[in-house]
Amino acid sequence: MKINGQLSAYYDTDFNLLRWLQGHNYNFDVVIKKLENHLLLRNSKWNLDSMASRPRSHPLHAYWKAGITGPAVKTPNVIVNIEQTGRNDYWGMIQTFSVNEIMFARTQDLEMLLHQIMEMEKKTGQQAFIMYVMDLTDLKYDKRLLTLLTGPLASISTFMSEHYVEMISKFALVNAPPFMAYIWAIVKPLLPERTRQKVVIFGSNWKTEIQNIAVPEALPTYWNDDNIKIFKAELERAKTLDPQHYHQRRLDERSKVLSVGAGKTGTIDVTAKKGSIIKWCIHADGHFGFTIFYVTDQSCENSNSLVNIYPILLKMPGPTVVPIKEEIKCEKSGLYKIWFSNEHAWLHTLNIHYLIDVESSENE
Repeated sequence: MKINGQLSAYYDTDFNLLRWLQGHNYNFDVVIKKLENHLLLRNSKWNLDSMASRPRSHPLHAYWKAGITGPAVKTPNVIVNIEQTGRNDYWGMIQTFSVNEIMFARTQDLEMLLHQIMEMEKKTGQQAFIMYVMDLTDLKYDKRLLTLLTGPLASISTFMSEHYVEMISKFALVNAPPFMAYIWAIVKPLLPERTRQKVVIFGSNWKTEIQNIAVPEALPTYWNDDNIKIFKAELERAKTLDPQHYHQRRLDERSKVLSVGAGKTGTIDVTAKKGSIIKWCIHADGHFGFTIFYVTDQSCENSNSLVNIYPILLKMPGPTVVPIKEEIKCEKSGLYKIWFSNEHAWLHTLNIHYLIDVESSENE
């Protein structure tokens, strides 16, 4: 299997490659394409290989707490991660942080999970997994929840399934509210098939039942009550964000607009010299796909002349609240195409409000 991309010594393990094969039914054509896109992300300025060793210090992390607790033990080769799904202030997060900042912060957590199972695999010589426990305590049913489920949270789920294939063995939902059946009916069609198959919703006796698959040492102390006092994992509790700090949406009057029809794609062409920095600020009025291409042959701008230099993000949630601001350094002089997809839409015309700036290198 020949991969066009830098497969680092850190990531190049038999089990990491096995996960890609398992997740795509050993279809090499699909695996190569998906893995090459993941390697673009790994080797981007995000530098995924180093994420697990960096401090968990992104501002978002103060509100979306870490949840790794340790080996499940009762389920072999599995590490437990507790997600405070019901208490996490997802609405406040998307009102305060841009989508790419949320993705960046979450990617560090996913890399920490990956590092944990890679370390377990080194010790045991067997494939390891994450048990992703989603604690639905205090989950509220309202319009905001439905917006989150069909927008940002669905996009994060898609991102996880695209880039962290077969890392999670089970999504265990505990303390589910009475309206869970209705929520599940909405969410289920939005999830990838392999993800749906891994979801287990525990009943009212969940505190006892979950001990069949994980030891109390890997389960959070805040589950203890007057009847059960055996859970021992210490985790910080989730906090809400201050609405005073929500982003106040104001479009820059200098912004230009790119309109992309339903089912179509559109591009913005940028000419830059080697060493230059392309900076962009984007607002979108709907979901969109995004990537950047370098044109190797400007006399023939077909697919064969396009080189992908930025990870393909298939479903960025919109409408955006906080503008997406990012930059990329140009490795070559020439034409760059910033690509947007509205291929998922049936009727909606996607409007992208954008500002793009090219900063010359200091050597020019």
